[in-house]
Amino acid sequence: MPQVHGQVWPSTPVDCRGSKLPSLEQRKISCDLTAALDASAVRELHAQIEPLVSEATYLTLNAAAVERLGTQAVQLFVATARALEMNGGRLAIVNITPTFREAYADLGLLAELDARSSINAEKDTDG
Repeated sequence: MPQVHGQVWPSTPVDCRGSKLPSLEQRKISCDLTAALDASAVRELHAQIEPLVSEATYLTLNAAAVERLGTQAVQLFVATARALEMNGGRLAIVNITPTFREAYADLGLLAELDARSSINAEKDTDG
């Protein structure tokens, strides 16, 4: 298991829970991200998120534990958001840490992150 600052974190980058509705309806799935989302975690993260993109899914990523976010993870989140939208779904990112926000800022993608923030996600799901 990876260690970050003396703490042991699970090797799985996300822990997803959700309800699968009939195929014509949208699913709502919530995933808790782990502390380290660097290059070594992106492959597994992609493998876990990719199946959720093929259907109209409302995917919420809880970023509360994120202490390290690499460029490849940001790229995955941007691509996931766009793919979900193409299929009638939506990506929301909640509990954004300063580290998470800084990674997006370093790449000039704050507007992209803000579009996925919990405030904007609530507007979309509440009507």
